[in-house]
Amino acid sequence: MSERSSSKSNVIDGRPLNETNYTLPHNAEEEERLNEQHFILGHAFNGDFSAPVDQLLRNGGARVLDVGCGSGIWTLELAKEYPNSCFIGIDIAPVNITGEKPSNVEFIEYNVLDGLPFESNSFDYVFARALVSVYTRSQWTELAIPEYTRIIKPGGWLELMEWDTVLKGGSENIKRLNDAIISMCDQKDLNVAPGYEIQGFIEQSGHYTNIGYEEKSVPIGPKGDKYAEMAIKDWQHVWHGLKFPLMPIMQVAGEQYDAISEAAVGELIEQGVIWENMRAWGQKKDRV
Repeated sequence: MSERSSSKSNVIDGRPLNETNYTLPHNAEEEERLNEQHFILGHAFNGDFSAPVDQLLRNGGARVLDVGCGSGIWTLELAKEYPNSCFIGIDIAPVNITGEKPSNVEFIEYNVLDGLPFESNSFDYVFARALVSVYTRSQWTELAIPEYTRIIKPGGWLELMEWDTVLKGGSENIKRLNDAIISMCDQKDLNVAPGYEIQGFIEQSGHYTNIGYEEKSVPIGPKGDKYAEMAIKDWQHVWHGLKFPLMPIMQVAGEQYDAISEAAVGELIEQGVIWENMRAWGQKKDRV
């Protein structure tokens, strides 16, 4: 592995915001949210991944990369389940681990917008999730997919997991927050719903075969199970974390924003909404 250097400055809530489009903070509350979100999505998809890599990981010797690993929970859980394979998580913010780190895990603090600091053809499986706030529209096809493809071995697997950030349903306050998030993404040239396009990203690259796609509608609110209730807390934290970026877009002061977000949580509790999530995967061709 050859690692490139990347300077960081202007750290806000633990995250160097000047070098990434990612808007949410990096603190204990956000780490807890990411962990709960991981369980919500794992339940929705009946597993932590959809690509057919179980036997590959179980056989041992596989090298796996988790792009934008966040709290590191996906990396850590899979490392425990597949102790004979090697797992690397990469994120622009440091991963805080409580307890002993498994010997088959490594975390690297790095900005993926600088490319990936790994040799070509060096990973058996690359998993990239929740990068909706990282890559611009053009960077998905001009940077993300080419870099993932470069580091995956021939015959290795790529899996992308994204979603639609615009919740389906809700009343006035949820729609108001939805509109503000859309405006924020437009200002940053971000795709607010890349999940609908990830299969196309893989197909259009021309480098993959055995391509698959899976979409799940995740209920948030009163009519679901405990995971639907957990998702209320997840989005409550999202809206709280987006307070300062969204306030000027919505042209409201802090107290007004708090009232809107609290009312939106009430709408989740009373009415419920749907959150669309998608996974797409493919196997890198031996030859293109």
